Amino acid sequence: MDRENLVRTKEAAKAMGMGPSSLYRLAKAGKVPSYSAGPRLSGVRFSIPELKEALRRRPVGIERVTK
Repeated sequence: MDRENLVRTKEAAKAMGMGPSSLYRLAKAGKVPSYSAGPRLSGVRFSIPELKEALRRRPVGIERVTK
C-alpha cells in the first residue's frame, strides 16, 4: 500500500459513515485492514478502498465486535 493513499482514522471513519472509535475497534478486532503510522507519526492509517472492500465482502455490525 502506498503511503500517500493512507488516511487518518477520522477521515476514514467519516468516509465510511461511522465514528472513529468504531473504526478503531474494527481494526483492533482484525475486521478491517489498518496500518501503523510508524515511529514518527502517531496513530493508525487506513486505505479507504480497502475498508470499502473489507466491509462489502464481510459486513460487520459494531455489535459483533468485542473488546
